[in-house]
Amino acid sequence: MKKTLERGQALVIIALAFIGLAAFIGLAVDAGILFSQIGHLRRAVDAAALAAANQFREGRTVAELTASATEFINLNSVSTATAQVFVCEDPFPGHPPYSPAHDPALCPAPGEPYRKFVRVHAVLDVNLAFLPIIGWNHVPIQADATSEAASVDLVLDIDTSASQAFDLCTDGIDNDEDGTIDDCNGFAVNQIGPIADSDPDNCNANRFLTDDVAGDDPGPPPDGDRVDDCHPFEEVRDASMQLLGRMYFPYDRMSIVTFAQTGNELLSLADGDNVIDVANALSSMEVAREPGNPPCDFAATGDPRGCTNTNTAEGLLIAGNEFGLYMREEAVWIVIVLSDGGANSARTSLVANPLDPNTWLCPNPGATLGQPTWVQPFCRDPDGGSRHNPANTWYDPDDAARDAADFVGCPDANSPQPAACPAPGQGAVIFTIGLGDLTVNSPACWGGYPSCDADLGEQLMRYIAGTGDDGDPNTPPAQDPCNGVASGNNCGNYYFSPSGSGLRAVFEAIASRIFTRLTH
Repeated sequence: MKKTLERGQALVIIALAFIGLAAFIGLAVDAGILFSQIGHLRRAVDAAALAAANQFREGRTVAELTASATEFINLNSVSTATAQVFVCEDPFPGHPPYSPAHDPALCPAPGEPYRKFVRVHAVLDVNLAFLPIIGWNHVPIQADATSEAASVDLVLDIDTSASQAFDLCTDGIDNDEDGTIDDCNGFAVNQIGPIADSDPDNCNANRFLTDDVAGDDPGPPPDGDRVDDCHPFEEVRDASMQLLGRMYFPYDRMSIVTFAQTGNELLSLADGDNVIDVANALSSMEVAREPGNPPCDFAATGDPRGCTNTNTAEGLLIAGNEFGLYMREEAVWIVIVLSDGGANSARTSLVANPLDPNTWLCPNPGATLGQPTWVQPFCRDPDGGSRHNPANTWYDPDDAARDAADFVGCPDANSPQPAACPAPGQGAVIFTIGLGDLTVNSPACWGGYPSCDADLGEQLMRYIAGTGDDGDPNTPPAQDPCNGVASGNNCGNYYFSPSGSGLRAVFEAIASRIFTRLTH
């Protein structure tokens, strides 16, 4: 009888052991399901945060950010998860009170610049396999990811030399009403002198006037009378305003630098964090007048020093110094250089006296080549492939512009230095735009020289873009996106626009290349 009872006890113990074993197995399976879903949700939320940041870069609303984040969570097969998006709402109108999407932890400390942080929070109910036996059907899990769209510190470096009004020399209109059509005499006869149809003073002063005659403008009235406008500079201004619309203030900052005979800071990065100030600076840009006497007296002396007016070097140096003077290390540093010709003006220093002709870099090629003392292209080597150091008597404005490009585009002191970089630079990304026929077919290449590269302007613009593309002024040909690309074509960070009307598309292409990075 005792042995029978013992057998019954063993059966009970074995049955209880099986129940316990089944519970452990169930817990292990459900735990595996739970941890698998946690990893899956985290990956989905990372992708969602990155997608939301991409939209944040474009200035989208919180509702649009949420829709984008939810879409990416669904694309990662987590269709039942719910997503919330949080941003710092301080820059937006109507706050306080803040909406539920406001996260003060994403806001900057007092005095610090805004950063494009987006936090995505998602919750997912995980259905269990065994625990529902005891009434535990699901477990909620959650994940957070903070993504940062790269804030942009952008310097717009614009050539404002008088040639930016030369479209008026080919429009078939007597713009200066002197009885002669397209009489840009200073340009046509390859001499420094007054510009008639494209007189910058006149077109700058009257650029906001309404149409005088319907049909004399590229578009319908009231565009502003073409007689009174500066073209293609009006298109430069228009495309720059379009780029302004892609910036997201106050997270992004924009500086305006111009260069003609000398460089000029119109708006610093420190002041360029709001749309009104930047728009006012863009509106204030004017085409520079041709250098007159003093310092230029070419007609009397035959000496072009101080007479030329495309100082690309100073434009680049001032642009690069913006990042050092108003540093924001977490931002992407970008410079966009727009010019319609080669560099032909440079001073021995930024504080040189413009009235002193000896401060201008202007080699005298006649002594070496046996040609006239001063011939076109004024103050620069006609061979775009040559490069000289400052101690060389042939050091010219093109050389100075290339040195300035190295300063802007070469890596900073904390990064490995390519052999071609003479010294650490700013490490900025540089895009360049060659505008118009003067860039690729300069009529300055005439008479005197055994050879002259008509595309000196484009060669320089491609060099600047190549340095600012990968930080290496001497990219190997196999890695150079411009290697073998014919003149007058886009390549790498260089864009060519044959006329002002194509600038909007160029600026849009550049704006679309701003990138995003993910942080946790």
